[in-house]
Amino acid sequence: MTDTGTTAYSGEYEISEWVAEPYSEPGSTGELSRVRAAKVFEGEISGTSTAELLMAGNDVGAGYVASEQFIGSIGERTGAMTVQHWGVAEGADAASSGHIIPGSGTDGLRGISGKAVYSQDPDGQHRLELRVTFAAAVDDE
Repeated sequence: MTDTGTTAYSGEYEISEWVAEPYSEPGSTGELSRVRAAKVFEGEISGTSTAELLMAGNDVGAGYVASEQFIGSIGERTGAMTVQHWGVAEGADAASSGHIIPGSGTDGLRGISGKAVYSQDPDGQHRLELRVTFAAAVDDE
């Protein structure tokens, strides 16, 4: 297998579902929760996703880890893939990124790998940038 080059794709998304289940212990210094979220993507990244997040937060900051299943199109390719991502926020400063799980791509997204960078504009618009490569399969003939 060989790489065919890295390409960046971007899209905007809306969170269409957010169901949180707190599990903090009394007397703890912050809130812990499990969240099931759904998103709808538009742009070069178009489709839907569902994610399971583990979140921690307090008055100073917050953090999360997530596994997210995406189904849709990236550029001209259509299929599904899984992204593992995480983020930390302190006040207004936030950082969130992750990676596509190797081997998780299906159909037109088969062989995808790379990095995912999640962000939010000051006006509240959520964005995703994917920096990906697609492995080229070697013919068995």
